[in-house]
Amino acid sequence: MKTRRNMILVAAEKDLRLLVSEGEGKGVTEMRHVRAADLARSSADPGRISRFAKGIADYAESEWRKGGYDRLTLVAGTAMLRDLRQELPDRLRDRISAVLDRDLIDRPVRDIAGQLREIHAI
Repeated sequence: MKTRRNMILVAAEKDLRLLVSEGEGKGVTEMRHVRAADLARSSADPGRISRFAKGIADYAESEWRKGGYDRLTLVAGTAMLRDLRQELPDRLRDRISAVLDRDLIDRPVRDIAGQLREIHAI
């Protein structure tokens, strides 16, 4: 059975945490913690990112293009989830395997992983 690598986006109003699960039983690792201001600074055209959800979508797409991911999991509050779904390109939207409607941006990775196990996302 092929191991599924899962990109997990934990988002809030001004923060994004990129987590990765290498497969069932492998645990969850935090790859990056990005602030809204950092995404705007790293953009070639900072004015282009008018909303943080758009910046997250662009960042997620660039990470996805680097390869190796099979699934996408979104973790955020209701408003951010709505914005993310609107901003994600179709090819990423089609890869969403789980959604957790909770603001967990400040929680430790082990707590987030526990919540994701409860909904069978990892």
